[in-house]
Amino acid sequence: MTWQTVATAATSTIFNTDNLCCEIALDTPKVYLDFNTPPLALVLAMIDAGKDSTQIYSTLSSLGKSPHIKAETAVEVRHQAQAAEIYNYFAKKHTMRRIKDEFISEYMLALDDLIDNKKRINEESLKILVSLPRIYEQNRALERVMKGRNSAKQVDSMSFAAWRGEVEFVERVHYKSKHINEYHYYFSTPNNYLMRVVVKANSYGQTAWTALALLGKLHIDAEVVYTYNVKGYDFNVLQFSPTHTSITPVN
Repeated sequence: MTWQTVATAATSTIFNTDNLCCEIALDTPKVYLDFNTPPLALVLAMIDAGKDSTQIYSTLSSLGKSPHIKAETAVEVRHQAQAAEIYNYFAKKHTMRRIKDEFISEYMLALDDLIDNKKRINEESLKILVSLPRIYEQNRALERVMKGRNSAKQVDSMSFAAWRGEVEFVERVHYKSKHINEYHYYFSTPNNYLMRVVVKANSYGQTAWTALALLGKLHIDAEVVYTYNVKGYDFNVLQFSPTHTSITPVN
């Protein structure tokens, strides 16, 4: 059975509401979705098939209310392995936060519940589940970029003096969330700091910086460079003001 067959079966399931007694309560009870295979593997299978998050959410929402549908037949072994890797990554990440006595958000607690109860999930956490592969890829890309490099020093004024020097392209990271769709271009400095350039996806800026990144090395002459924290990490990067900044290729 393919995932398309599963999706069709799930979304075409008809619920007989004639025998349901609906009551309006002050506290809405939690609704749980039951699966016969970890649904994250199905998310990965549908991503591979080119489905967007809205389609994936809709399919899983229906499928979780139809546990008789054999979803595991639509998932390949590699999807199961990828799902296990993602669950393990976030489990270790949150364990380290607890060891360091760092803040654990409601989002993290919901994610912990998804990890601990892979086949029975709170419907309210379904959006988190669907977004996990994207967040995992973003995190791994950021960690790859930061590895072996120095965190920029945070200063009281939030800015450095004029910065002039050569930078070398490291990697481009696609950063996407509910309200943000950006590309972050990372360059290394002679002191092994990271300089970041942020542009909106599908903008002229993205086209320009993709071309500049292909050059490899650039010379930056900026009047002001700010220090920004990389969200979710104890790591700072440099980011110049686009005003009064010149950029030239290095021959």
